[in-house]
Amino acid sequence: MDPIAKISVFFLTTLLSWLASNRANAQACPACSNPALQSSEKLEAGLDTLHKGQFRTTLNLTNGFDYQGGHPNFKGLSPEGDVIEVPLHNHVVELDFVRTESSLEYTFAENWSAWLRIPYDVKIQNASIEYPLPVTTTEKEAILRNRDIHHRSKTYTGISDLRLLIAHRRNGFLFENGRLDFALGTSLPTGRTEENPLTAGEQGNKHLHIQFGSGTFDPLLELHYAAGLGEKLSLAVFTINKFPFYKNNKGYKAPTETTSGLSLGYRLSRLLTPRLTLANFSQSLARWDGVDDPNSGLISWNLTVNLTFSLKNGLTITPGYRLPLAQRTLDDDGDTFEYGPTFLLNVSRPVSFNR
Repeated sequence: MDPIAKISVFFLTTLLSWLASNRANAQACPACSNPALQSSEKLEAGLDTLHKGQFRTTLNLTNGFDYQGGHPNFKGLSPEGDVIEVPLHNHVVELDFVRTESSLEYTFAENWSAWLRIPYDVKIQNASIEYPLPVTTTEKEAILRNRDIHHRSKTYTGISDLRLLIAHRRNGFLFENGRLDFALGTSLPTGRTEENPLTAGEQGNKHLHIQFGSGTFDPLLELHYAAGLGEKLSLAVFTINKFPFYKNNKGYKAPTETTSGLSLGYRLSRLLTPRLTLANFSQSLARWDGVDDPNSGLISWNLTVNLTFSLKNGLTITPGYRLPLAQRTLDDDGDTFEYGPTFLLNVSRPVSFNR
């Protein structure tokens, strides 16, 4: 294939990836259920052939501050636990979070690997009320009782759903120094799930929107492509997808999730490579017992700046900062979180076992 044809095929592949991500629409409480956008440690991996017995460990840290959310409300809760009408007020929800994801990769045959990702989440929620209209003491007490069954100032921690994939690497794809990693797998339902919060809210019962898993085995598809565009400039394209297709035993069907991105890296020296990544994150509507969750649906665009330090023995350390560019929710009546500052850290190291 001549160079012009290769470039045409490459950009067609890129265009199709972006179109797929944009068609995915946009989950229950998008920020509080999974505020950490899926990240890709594959962007900084080498372009070499993977040999049997190789092992890679990666640690991804994502720390988000001051994510702002909430919604208008006109319901209160009587001392007897009945839902009653009260003056308009706003539920204000703020979220800080830390996601720690350990990734283990083992090459069991040349260019064939197994990936296991183990995420642990800390979600710090703070809930308050804004009063745009005057309220009486009795109405305020009813409003606070109702807030406390929906949102509470509390820290939630737990393991989220694990991800297990089988990946194949194809070297020389499109370009002589291009490399494609194609991975298929499933999530493992290890994260804590909740009962239907929509029904509980209507009945005036305490509930929780924050979940740590879907409660189902969800198919996974990932594509990671990287190629050198010269001696110093490199390009990467990736798409990371989850496709839930059935509901769990509590009536919850998780949303489709897609993260697709395009990035450019420039090797300043053997030690340092800055990288700029533009990514689209989409979640489709979650459903409870067949009913759309109004706290679901998110499409966002983000720009991430990373600095990769390449040290001895293949060790890479990559701090970064993610800047939100735009976001849109599918339901204006649900919780809408505006992204705050998000800091990233990726530490990765390959290990070879001599046989």
